[in-house]
Amino acid sequence: MNNNVTVEVSGIRLEEDSETPIMLLHEPETSRYLPIWIGTIEAVSIAYAQEGYVHPRPQTHDFLLDIIESLNASISEVCITDIKDKTYYAEVTLSTIEGSVTLSSRPSDAIALAIRSNSKISVNNALFNQNSIVLIDDNNQEIKDFVEFIEDISPDDFR
Repeated sequence: MNNNVTVEVSGIRLEEDSETPIMLLHEPETSRYLPIWIGTIEAVSIAYAQEGYVHPRPQTHDFLLDIIESLNASISEVCITDIKDKTYYAEVTLSTIEGSVTLSSRPSDAIALAIRSNSKISVNNALFNQNSIVLIDDNNQEIKDFVEFIEDISPDDFR
């Protein structure tokens, strides 16, 4: 039984007070997100990967992916596995000819590699359930319909 929730990188936002980048991992079937505070360099690397921007010379995550591929391996999955003292932990699982190997990683580095390699991104189910938040999608049609309904209602409608 798989104890992981498959997620997508919704984007990178800046925390208002500190302007620290926050990576938002979204469970596609719901409005649940897992926010993970990350470093500026990693945020830029993830944003470039999402946009498909390729540097003229390989950056660190591009270089790591080149090494993995040159060893006839591939990234099969990255998983956010744990949180300790407000620090998230991740693992990168590589598929090789001999089998698979799992390496410890920072979540931001794992995600940067996953986006570049189109690999599966997941979060431990219990971890996701305990730490995810629900964000309302302003583009949701049901919410738009409800807002429109509220705008047209008056107190007389309740008599």
